[in-house]
Amino acid sequence: MHKPTDDLPKQHPITTPPRAAEIADQVLAQPSSESATTSKPQKLPDRLLERLWMKMTEMYGHRWTSSFGDNPNPDCAWATVLQGLNGQQLANGLNILTHKGEEFDWPPPANVFRSLCLETVGLPSEDEAWAQALRGTYAHEAVRIAAKATGTFDLRAARLDNKPLRQVFARNYAIVRARAVMGKPLDGEIPKGIGHDQKTPMQVQFAASHREARDLILAQGLPTNPHQARELLMAKMGLKRRKAPEVHRDA
Repeated sequence: MHKPTDDLPKQHPITTPPRAAEIADQVLAQPSSESATTSKPQKLPDRLLERLWMKMTEMYGHRWTSSFGDNPNPDCAWATVLQGLNGQQLANGLNILTHKGEEFDWPPPANVFRSLCLETVGLPSEDEAWAQALRGTYAHEAVRIAAKATGTFDLRAARLDNKPLRQVFARNYAIVRARAVMGKPLDGEIPKGIGHDQKTPMQVQFAASHREARDLILAQGLPTNPHQARELLMAKMGLKRRKAPEVHRDA
């Protein structure tokens, strides 16, 4: 495994959580160059994995190495789960670990750390957003959009412990947050949930994007059937479909 490159310079060991946040900002707050060449990398780049391992070891010590080893394995679960993330996102995850030291006294599993890396800065937590929605005072546009989709009248009349309405709001707010992570506009229609809907907010947003693309195709009068689309393309190119040779059978 090669040594960390110049775009991720070496840093002094971290001795306290505040120092961890400072070094994480300096070390990992650089975009990964791999994302420009590969849209969906299968593994986290070795140099980022090495630097992340170093930071985790400095932050957690034996609690990290006893669980995940002294040195990173490029084929380990962390390399796979964190695929596609860049240095800035990893720095974001490290900073959140630092600020939530009591909650993350032990290192989290890879999937939890990935979700921390993808948290959008500036968005309130679900608990904070729920309290804002009940008061009708929104510190972020995402809270207002989720509250509107839930029903501002119902929210104003609800209590803090209203679990059914809280579930509806939590789903709507999660969808808006997923849009923020995907870089999509926050505003827009939120698909209504149905009973026993097991889709994640990200899956709901992907489905909505698919419907938007389908509606665009229909609006342009393009066929959605693959065979019809192929025939139209061949006609546009002036190509004719070859006829299958006739088969003569002996009487």
